[in-house]
Amino acid sequence: MAKIKTRETQRGSIKTIDRASIMTEHIRQASFKVKDSSVPGTRDSDSPDSYAQDRISEYGHAAADRAVIASGSIGESAARQIRMKKDAIEIKKRKDELLKSRNAKAGEQAAESGLHSAKVKTPAEMQKRKAITRKAMADKAKRDAAIRNSIKLRDSARRVRKDAKRSVQAMSRLVRRIIEGARAMAMAIGAAGTATVVIVVMCVLFGAAFYFFGDDSSSYEPVSPEVEAYTPLIQKYANEYGIPQYTELIKAVMMQESGGRGKDPMQASECGYNKKYPKKPNGIKDPEYSINCGVHYLSDNLSAAKAKSPVDMDRIKLALQGYNYGSGYIPWAMKKYGGYSYSGAVEFSKQQAKKHGWSFYGDPDYVEHVLRYYPYGNYSYDVINTGPGKLGLPIKDMKRGNISSHFGPRSSPGGIGSTYHQGLDIAFPMGTKVLACESGTVTTAGWNGGFGKCIIIDHGGKLQTVYGHLSQISVKSGQKVVRGQYIGNVGSTGQSTGPHLHLGVKMNGRYVNPEKGLLSIP
Repeated sequence: MAKIKTRETQRGSIKTIDRASIMTEHIRQASFKVKDSSVPGTRDSDSPDSYAQDRISEYGHAAADRAVIASGSIGESAARQIRMKKDAIEIKKRKDELLKSRNAKAGEQAAESGLHSAKVKTPAEMQKRKAITRKAMADKAKRDAAIRNSIKLRDSARRVRKDAKRSVQAMSRLVRRIIEGARAMAMAIGAAGTATVVIVVMCVLFGAAFYFFGDDSSSYEPVSPEVEAYTPLIQKYANEYGIPQYTELIKAVMMQESGGRGKDPMQASECGYNKKYPKKPNGIKDPEYSINCGVHYLSDNLSAAKAKSPVDMDRIKLALQGYNYGSGYIPWAMKKYGGYSYSGAVEFSKQQAKKHGWSFYGDPDYVEHVLRYYPYGNYSYDVINTGPGKLGLPIKDMKRGNISSHFGPRSSPGGIGSTYHQGLDIAFPMGTKVLACESGTVTTAGWNGGFGKCIIIDHGGKLQTVYGHLSQISVKSGQKVVRGQYIGNVGSTGQSTGPHLHLGVKMNGRYVNPEKGLLSIP
């Protein structure tokens, strides 16, 4: 085989040097691209861009040096000098760019600061800013005022709607009362003639007027919506048992018994007409059956009491207490007292409790509790006609013999109280009801020195009555009361030797003798 000669490549040939130069140029161009891609004026020596650029530059120089040295055309010392020159040129260029960038940024900040300073420091600009602030505050105040006015108008509209609703409800109830009164009048025409008709008409008109126009002296309370909802059933059984004119009285009884709630709204489970359910409180589990039994039983009591009309209050009271106590009470009260009396109700309750070994029996105040819900009887409740006297009696059924100490000089009983008595001491058992002698306004209702628990009523015309030594007070200061209204109970509080009522009467600020023309005492 022929021998092929190969040419040996000499170190430092032109091709080798050119290849090293080309590599060096590529690395330098890459370094410039990295540098140009960074944002001028924002790069510092610690930034990632600077670090990358420096490394590329170093690697480029090292590669170039290695290429040149490898070529053998120049020595290591010469290569180092070339590299140092290039580094110096590059560093100077970078410093110039950095300085230029910093100067430009400082100029911008200075210009911006100058502009802001001018805005703050210029008086005209300050006045303008103040005017803008004042306008903004005024606008906010207007908006707040508009919001407040809107809220007031909304609340006012709500009150108007509520008042209108109440007026409509009041008118509806008034019409209902008038209708019931008309029915009562129709029943009275057939039962007792013209005299009863006149009484019914007067009662209905008087009660309706007070109900609609209002009167602070009345303590009438309307029945609940739950009771009103039973009106159709009440009317149904009232017609069935012959007492359609007593619908309002039945409602008052239901209101006192249950307020119209529960399955036994008339609490009739213990009466004789309950044949289906246990004879115990709330034993009936059907409201209509309860109303059926209760109305039937109330009808019997009205018949036993011989009630003639919805305004025959004495007999209605007797019937109501009979509904609470049971069938044995009415014959007992008629035989012993000729009818209803509060003291008789208390006596019967005590007798029955003792007889059965119970702590109490029934509700001696049942009549009063029911009549507060009865519009026809509320305004005449416990009003006592005492003849020609100017004041009513403070205790029902009191007689002259009940006065244990008269007005004027006396020896102090047991060393207690004054030697000149400025009133009447009226002896009655503890707890006996005390009534207002005349309509007026309560000015005192509380502890009053030697009088103990005391009530003072101003009747106008410089006339006042004083009720001392009470065990209980049932009115409040500022409350208006009517003649004969229950206000408290006999007691022995303060300077007292036993249960009694001290009644004082003041004219023009001075105590006077009540027995001289002011009281008519049997």
